[in-house]
Amino acid sequence: MEESRIRSIKRALLLFFLLLQPWLVLTGFAVEFSLTASYNIGESIFTIYNLERLNTPAGFFNFDIGINHSSEAFQFKAIMSARNDGVYNDPFSESYYAGYYFNFKEGSITFKNNSLSISVGKTHLQDVVDSPYSLFISSVPIPRNVLDFTYDDGKFFYVTRWIELCNRSEAGLDTREKLRSANYKVYALRLGNLRFGYQDVSVYAGQNFSFEYFANPLPSFFIQYVNDAGRPYPEGLGETNYISGFFFDYDDGKNYYYAQILVDDINMNRFLHPESYQNPDKIAWSLGLVQKTSIGTFGFYHAGATKYTFQPSAESGNQRFYGYTYYTDFVYNTSMILPLEFVYAGYKYGENNIAFMFSYVPSDIPDLNTSFEFVVLGERSPVNAWNDRTTYIPGTHLLDDPVREYRAVGEISYSPVISDGVKLFASLSAGFIWNASTLVEIDSDNVKKPLLRPQHGNNIPFFSVNIGVLLSKSF
Repeated sequence: MEESRIRSIKRALLLFFLLLQPWLVLTGFAVEFSLTASYNIGESIFTIYNLERLNTPAGFFNFDIGINHSSEAFQFKAIMSARNDGVYNDPFSESYYAGYYFNFKEGSITFKNNSLSISVGKTHLQDVVDSPYSLFISSVPIPRNVLDFTYDDGKFFYVTRWIELCNRSEAGLDTREKLRSANYKVYALRLGNLRFGYQDVSVYAGQNFSFEYFANPLPSFFIQYVNDAGRPYPEGLGETNYISGFFFDYDDGKNYYYAQILVDDINMNRFLHPESYQNPDKIAWSLGLVQKTSIGTFGFYHAGATKYTFQPSAESGNQRFYGYTYYTDFVYNTSMILPLEFVYAGYKYGENNIAFMFSYVPSDIPDLNTSFEFVVLGERSPVNAWNDRTTYIPGTHLLDDPVREYRAVGEISYSPVISDGVKLFASLSAGFIWNASTLVEIDSDNVKKPLLRPQHGNNIPFFSVNIGVLLSKSF
């Protein structure tokens, strides 16, 4: 059995290199191998949510092994990680792999030709704005299966990107909960150092891939409207959520400024029918600046989102599954909580919060990075529409909960290059969390999925140290 497995691996590798060989010949053979090894002591983002659940050792190791080939016409990336932090597990981790589990960090291929690029694979492609608080694509690097088509001629650029949100195989799940995807689009103009554009996302449930949302260059609002209306019969996906917004940024090499807004739903009745019902605005915003000076580079970022933003809906008691999240649950292995920063596909903190970050890089020590972040969070649930209610509270809401969570965390990191192919890195994070949120099971509504609610007096110190080395070799 073992020999058969080895032969299968050898055949797969041989086939891979045979398929890759024409591109290596055309673009020039250049491959980089890398190994990253790091050791973490103290808390992590998982411990914030799983203080009583996570059996994390006092310290844990992380290893990343990668292969990268890059040229003007072609790029190939493959990175896998091995960790023993106890967050995930598999049937062989204890008996065969000494407590380590494996995961993908990158597995993608990109074809480039002047103004056109096409990327496919399991990867994380960032938002159009460069920010820790980007709204349409999360700044947290969570690899998902994507197909990205980007055109950029220097004055106009267009992006259409299919993103597989989740493709689950568990028996008994609703098809809409098993298969969920999104299509992200950008239409933008570049005027010198200034860019301005429109962004939209369509989240659809019950189907893995929609050719029309990906291939039709019209804004997704019109695709949803025409297909669902019926010409002569409905051709839409049925359960779809449309999200849109705008961005602008300015970059002259020394200074960078940006602003971005996202609208999941807006209350027009305040203008059209003030006497009628007032549904909540589901809006997120983000802005920031980075400025280079003689003493260093300073950065400031701010973002926020109103209550219910990125949530699915529950109409007439029927649960919907089109929330802009990677998964339809954030509890796994019976009681483990997946940090919500790993659940939201858009703005990493999701709904009902405001966040501020300051950063500084000294000009005489460019390998040193410092930052301080302050976040205020209210009650939130990315998977349960209207949280613990059967419908929304009329009007727009932001942090009007009786108890709010406060996070204040500072970080300092240093990553010097020791020699060709050797880079060290070390980081220290320290801070405090007041009224940390805890899991609350909900049975008072029709959805009956949990939420996170800040708890008065649940105060947690945060301290983490990470040290490591990156080794790379090019051929």
